[in-house]
Amino acid sequence: MKLCILCAATIAAVFILVRPSPAVAEFAVCNSTTYGSVNVAWAATWHDSNGDPHGESDGWWIIPSGECKIIIAVVDVSPYTIYIYAFATANPSTQWWGGNYRYCLDPKNKFLYKGDAMNLPCAAGSAYGMRFIDTSSESTYAYFLRD
Repeated sequence: MKLCILCAATIAAVFILVRPSPAVAEFAVCNSTTYGSVNVAWAATWHDSNGDPHGESDGWWIIPSGECKIIIAVVDVSPYTIYIYAFATANPSTQWWGGNYRYCLDPKNKFLYKGDAMNLPCAAGSAYGMRFIDTSSESTYAYFLRD
């Protein structure tokens, strides 16, 4: 009996080590600016397998100049519609990246809003115009902020 338990444990360990795990894809933002560190927030929308809509907004990710950071890590980013808002830490009022898509962000604190909490009208935080990022249906994507 003791030998059977040891055999089962060994087989389970080998199965765990050999079994392929799903690959993790990512959405990364790279700071290719001359403005120093940037702060980045993102919003994403998607539909689940039943066609039900979902969404989330998250921030702030501090990215030093010349570096990239993975800000979304999932199995596949291709079904996501992704938006970002970013600003230069040194001068947020004049050096920022946004757009026409409005979602709720907390301008002063780290945040994570899920579902309707990210949509207008904002129950918390403030509405920001965010930039749509066309990932071209890629499962992994890097977006470069530039001057």
